[in-house]
Amino acid sequence: MILLVKINGMDFPLDRKYYIKNGAHIWLKQEKDVIKIGLDAFATQIAGPIDFIYAKKGQVKSNEVIGSFESTKFVSKLHSPINGEIITINTKVVNQPKSISNKPYDSWIVEIKPDNPNINGKYILEEKEKITIWILNEIKRLKNNK
Repeated sequence: MILLVKINGMDFPLDRKYYIKNGAHIWLKQEKDVIKIGLDAFATQIAGPIDFIYAKKGQVKSNEVIGSFESTKFVSKLHSPINGEIITINTKVVNQPKSISNKPYDSWIVEIKPDNPNINGKYILEEKEKITIWILNEIKRLKNNK
């Protein structure tokens, strides 16, 4: 059973970490020597159904643009949460981007082979309390911007 944080009907599984720099809502999940990344429930709820997703392969640095996604509500860039090499793009998700909206935690976008297997940092959260505070602040920020 996977533990999770549940806030306003959104799930945030605790079997992964979350990249939060500059409003990013990207999850990271380590599987052996690669890190799978995707969009979290907050991003998919705010964006609405994802209509298009693009990602590139190759060497990346943390916070570098690695792709983009579009919905009827907006267009946004995807930023790498870590330094490393994008070795796989999930073509199933690229070809069926609405799958991200339906199951954000089953719909990874890219796999990155990290330069450093330690995926911690100032903008990466994993503790339940920090994730809860972050999401509650994001909800408040969104309400204040309306």
